[in-house]
Amino acid sequence: MVTILSYVYNKMKGGRMKEIKLKFIGLGYSNFYQAGVKIYNNNILVYKGKTYNNELIICLNVNTLYKLVAISMDEVVETYFYVSSDYEYVFAFNRGTYKANNRSITFLLTDYYYNLPIERGEMILWPK
Repeated sequence: MVTILSYVYNKMKGGRMKEIKLKFIGLGYSNFYQAGVKIYNNNILVYKGKTYNNELIICLNVNTLYKLVAISMDEVVETYFYVSSDYEYVFAFNRGTYKANNRSITFLLTDYYYNLPIERGEMILWPK
C-alpha cells in the first residue's frame, strides 16, 4: 500500500517540487526483503510506501529538510536528508554480520535462474 501525501502538502506550502531517487544498500531484489519508508517534514507525514528493487522515486520540495524512517526485517534507518540539486540519495542498512569468534558471515544469496532468495543452506568456500 502506497500513500502519497506530498502533493497535498506541497500545494499548501507552495514549494517547487523535484523528482529524486532514494537508493537503499542492503536490501533484497524486486519485491523481496524491501523496506517500508516514511518521510516527514516538520513532523508531518508527507510519504508512506515501500521500496522496489532497493529504490524509491518520489517528488519532494527543493531546499527542504526531510526526516527518513525506513524499516526492513526489524532493522531501522532513521536519518535526515536535505533535497538540493542532487538527484540521487543513498542510505544503507547494515545487513552483514561478522562474528570474530567463529568467523561466520551472513549475506543474501539469490538463485541464478529464477532470481529468488535462497533461504537456507551451507557453503564451503575452501577445505580446512
